[in-house]
Amino acid sequence: MPIACDNTDEDKQQQQDELSALEAIYGGDCVIAADHTTCQVFVPDLSHEPHVCLRVHLPPAYPSSAPPIPEIHGPHLSNDVRAWIVRELESQFTPGEVVLYTWTEWLKEQQHLWAPAPEIEHLPSVLVDSDAELAAQLQQADLDAHQKAGASQQPPGEQGMNEDLIIHGEPFTEHKSTFQAHLAPVTSPEDVEKCMTTLLQHNKIRNATHNILAYRIYVKDRDAWLQVQTCCHRHFCARIMLAMVPPAACLCKQDSLQDYDDDGEDAAGGRLLHLLQILDVKDTIVVVTRWYGGVKLGPTRFTHINNAARILLEKCGQLNSESSHATDSKKKKGKRH
Repeated sequence: MPIACDNTDEDKQQQQDELSALEAIYGGDCVIAADHTTCQVFVPDLSHEPHVCLRVHLPPAYPSSAPPIPEIHGPHLSNDVRAWIVRELESQFTPGEVVLYTWTEWLKEQQHLWAPAPEIEHLPSVLVDSDAELAAQLQQADLDAHQKAGASQQPPGEQGMNEDLIIHGEPFTEHKSTFQAHLAPVTSPEDVEKCMTTLLQHNKIRNATHNILAYRIYVKDRDAWLQVQTCCHRHFCARIMLAMVPPAACLCKQDSLQDYDDDGEDAAGGRLLHLLQILDVKDTIVVVTRWYGGVKLGPTRFTHINNAARILLEKCGQLNSESSHATDSKKKKGKRH
């Protein structure tokens, strides 16, 4: 019993210190109840319309073991949105650590919650019940809208690929980063550029953090190599054929033209190309789009990128049993502990 009492006293002291700090930081936008068990913080501030009110109840065992109890108020917010916010806040609590400042600052980053007349493409991010639904709604709405609009929306002078030739994989989310693969048939570097031109007409894809690509084109009955020149752009390095050069001048396989683009995700493009090589994919471009969610994934991001590509390749029938067995064997041989 004495230990529990000590914990209660320590919790109470930490609560008072935290509330004092919040009041000092946010001033009139932070309202603390007389009994110091409840506080309200207005985000982005009380004078802004509309604003969000974060009301928090502090149980006696907070922060040592019990989380604070959040309520979200705002007449412009739907029940689904408020429920989503509460889930996000609750997931950020760690026993033994105060969290109210973290909650408030996280809310301040969610500008779509009070932005006037938000665009439709930003709404789905707060109208879903899971990461999978979030990922699907974020991209699919924009892809569908673009397909209905047709090629007439392409900028003058830019001829893209027929939208029907591009297959979009199911997006998925891992630790707040969303990944989605896209696949299309290509027989020349010009086809690659047309594919990227069409993909980048989608607002979501164009504004993504990274669009990693790799392609392999089978060059039948050629005893010479295709040399390519790189011209760097924001989202795509366009490769164009220049000349025929002897086989000794190139390190690629003699029967294929292959290349990749990291688009800022260092080493990701090369790994994606390696996947296409071991799967013996031909006459195909694969693009994996990543929307960074603020949480660094480390080396596991390469796994998610390649998994997105592999799943779509399998869905499109380009992953046969032999290539699948080859990749599994390579993984097993690579493990040396």
